[in-house]
Amino acid sequence: MSDRRCERTTARTLAALGAAALLVPLAAPAPAFAQGGWLRQDLDSADRVGLVLESGALRTDVGEADGGGASLRREGQRGRTGLATFPEQALDGPTDSVDVRVRADGDVEHLLAEVRGVRPDGMWTEWYPAPGSGGRVTLPEDVTQVQLRVEVEGGDTALTGLRVRPLASGAGRPGGGERDGGAHGARPAEPFSARLFATRIGLVGGTTANGHTVRKDDHFVALPSRRGLATRGGGEYTVRVCTTGALGPEGKNETPEHEPRCAYLPVWDVGPWNTGDDHWNEDRESWNDLERGLPQAEAAYTDGYNGGLDGFGRKVRNPAGIDLADGAFREGLQLPTNAWVEVDYLWTADYRQRAEITTVTQSDPVVVRGGPGLEHDPVGLAAHKANVDVACQTVGDEATGPFGTSSAWYRIGPGNYVPAAFADGGADAPDCARR
Repeated sequence: MSDRRCERTTARTLAALGAAALLVPLAAPAPAFAQGGWLRQDLDSADRVGLVLESGALRTDVGEADGGGASLRREGQRGRTGLATFPEQALDGPTDSVDVRVRADGDVEHLLAEVRGVRPDGMWTEWYPAPGSGGRVTLPEDVTQVQLRVEVEGGDTALTGLRVRPLASGAGRPGGGERDGGAHGARPAEPFSARLFATRIGLVGGTTANGHTVRKDDHFVALPSRRGLATRGGGEYTVRVCTTGALGPEGKNETPEHEPRCAYLPVWDVGPWNTGDDHWNEDRESWNDLERGLPQAEAAYTDGYNGGLDGFGRKVRNPAGIDLADGAFREGLQLPTNAWVEVDYLWTADYRQRAEITTVTQSDPVVVRGGPGLEHDPVGLAAHKANVDVACQTVGDEATGPFGTSSAWYRIGPGNYVPAAFADGGADAPDCARR
């Protein structure tokens, strides 16, 4: 590792605890308690990490041992943090605008409420913050279900109430009209891709931003924004990371010595360096004068942007825009050291046929091969819970997995195949021979 300080920003300094939920609602949404159009969130229904429910309020669990509960999200905060994620709730009709209200015992400035919704293709939008004690949140497109989560910081503030109500679609836009080109923002056919410098997370035994305890053979990534942070154990935000052969901070133009390897990995942590740098978005949350796909830390390291400092005022010592868990780093991509990689943000495009990689152990990854059979070389790994886009299916060697025995194989990327027996979904993908 070229810089252990960058590693520390991921799981102990920048992490906030998240909560578990599946990538899309598989069961009926939670009942909506409506009063005057408001959907009240039942505090007892929230999935909690680092929080306790006491006297009708959610507050940080000061009884947890250091390192075992919530961890610090940003420098300068007052103490421990925890996160509560509430069940998804169905709306009466599609909308892109909601009103969120937060009640607190203590300073509401130490609460961070966020909301997301289910897109027309069944996937989640990213998370969007509500202002202060609440207010209007405009999502990028109409949604039919919403979900809220709240981060609680410090022991002097507690969440005592939370509610949301849908507004007329377009209420959050100037004039209340539709977006250019229609009611929904069009997603591209292919996901956004960026070339990033990758570092290794390490920190085995620590806690990630979504509440996962880090293992030595884990397969996940950290990105420097909460907007694409998956729920604990979820894969609703998944990236495809492929090697380029370029090693070291200055090695962007080196020629790959071997065929690239690719890993399909859920986003379970926040970092490195920054926590509000969704550099993959055209309308990014911060540093929006930078080119799309250029992390602020890379600009600071390479060009002296922001005086060479990150968002917390620290000297940036490497250009990392993504952190890889140890299993993904060593086994999935087989990297000898920190390196430049190609990253595809799969949720930024429409899924043709979405499938969730599933393994019996619920931790081991699935081998990705260069063709539909065991005679083809391994070219990477797909993590348990990774959401992959099935372009097509073909017949290959018979394989047995959590979904039975089958000779069907799915193509999930250029020259990347996995057995259908390890994928929940994708059965309706077209025949590869017809594409």
